[in-house]
Amino acid sequence: MTRRMLLIFALSIPFLRLPATGKAEGPFVVIVHPSNRFDALSRSKVGFLFQRRVSRWPWGAEVAPIELSKPSKVRGEFIAQVLRTTEEQLEAYWIDQRTTRGMGPPVQVRDAASVKAMVAANPGAIGYIPAEALDSSVKALRIDP
Repeated sequence: MTRRMLLIFALSIPFLRLPATGKAEGPFVVIVHPSNRFDALSRSKVGFLFQRRVSRWPWGAEVAPIELSKPSKVRGEFIAQVLRTTEEQLEAYWIDQRTTRGMGPPVQVRDAASVKAMVAANPGAIGYIPAEALDSSVKALRIDP
C-alpha cells in the first residue's frame, strides 16, 4: 500500500463504527448538553463520571450525572454495559462513598423526558435515555470500548 492509501484508511477507521442509518443503536444512549465539547468518550470515562470519580469537565463545568430511577430496564442495561456491575453492587458502592467521602449517587428521575430536560438545561450534565427518546434538545455521546 502506498502512504496515501494508508493515510486514507487510517482516517476512515473512526467512521466505520457509526451506524449506517444515523440512528442510535442499542437500548440506550448517553446524552450531554449540546454545547459539550465531546462527541465520544470511553466506557470507563463515562463510568467515572457517573460514579463521581471525576467532578469537573476539562473546561471547568461541574459534572452533573442524571440517571433513571428504579425499576427501569434502560437503567439495568446502562449499569450492566457501562458501569459493568449489578444494581446491588452499585448500591453498596454508594453506601461506601456516602460514609467515606460524603458523596451521594447521581440525581435520579423517573422518565426520559425529565433526564432530557435536565441535561438540556445544564451544560455540565450527563445522562442516559432510551435510544428512541433521543431528539435535538440534547447531544448523544458515542461510547468507545
